[in-house]
Amino acid sequence: AIEEFIQYKRALGNLYIGPANILKAFLRKTGNLELDALTSGHCEAFLPAKGGEVTNFWFKKYQALDCLFRFSTSRGYMKHRILPTSMPDQPPRFIPYIYSTEDIRRLLGVPDSHYPRTCPLSPDTMRTFILVLYGTGLRLGEVSRLTHADADLRNATLLIRETKFGKSRLVPIGKDLVSILRLYRMRHRPGVGYQRPPTLLATKIGMMIRNDHADHQFEWLRKEAGVLRFDTARYQPRVHDFRHTFAVTRLLTWYRQGKDVQRMLPLLSTYLGHCGVEETSTYLQMTRELLQEANHCFERYAFTEVRNG
Repeated sequence: AIEEFIQYKRALGNLYIGPANILKAFLRKTGNLELDALTSGHCEAFLPAKGGEVTNFWFKKYQALDCLFRFSTSRGYMKHRILPTSMPDQPPRFIPYIYSTEDIRRLLGVPDSHYPRTCPLSPDTMRTFILVLYGTGLRLGEVSRLTHADADLRNATLLIRETKFGKSRLVPIGKDLVSILRLYRMRHRPGVGYQRPPTLLATKIGMMIRNDHADHQFEWLRKEAGVLRFDTARYQPRVHDFRHTFAVTRLLTWYRQGKDVQRMLPLLSTYLGHCGVEETSTYLQMTRELLQEANHCFERYAFTEVRNG
């Protein structure tokens, strides 16, 4: 039933990777039972609150099971849903970290000699990786999977293949990032008799960069660079926050250029690989600079209306 449901979701154009892994974990937890043999106890055992605290992941697991049981009951595989009806309160909304220009300088300025030998990425690769994330807003996996053929530096575009929503897209990049990637390619050109790594950015041993490689090395790097947050947020700055930073920075730039931001938002959604503006809105964290520019924009509009009136 789980495999059938996963195939059903993917037939609708959804890669359905995260929820599929949750459902497979539920199967491992309960064993391969008949659907009608499942009880609310199985669900409660799979949905414990860690340390008494309900996290966002708890709700992701609940939603995955809810979708499976709705699918199963609609097809007569189950007589009724068995999820608990009372829902706990949602945890506080997560506030992403928006990197400043000074933060980026610190991250890029950590000397090569400070990098431990155990780091899977060379200092040059790590710096280039950060600049690609910062300059494009791509997802971590999208950058890791970029092949040499995907990077068309002559036309200043990156081909992002079949990502979160099963679609590919072309992402234009700026001249500075094109120059950085060209220099990186030259510095990491394989010697005679050696094969080029399969991906544009690779580990020291020529393998594709895994998410845990990037996350662990970045955690070390931001501590070494002194890029920390001291607010009440549950997490320190993360790799994924570069995507949030890109979205906020792009919005801020449009405000300063006097662009019609509402008309530009669908373009930002397309660039980020989103299905619509609603998904993009989760990345648009209101910062002090962004609020100031929005206020200036409103003041200019209001002043024009008063003058014309």
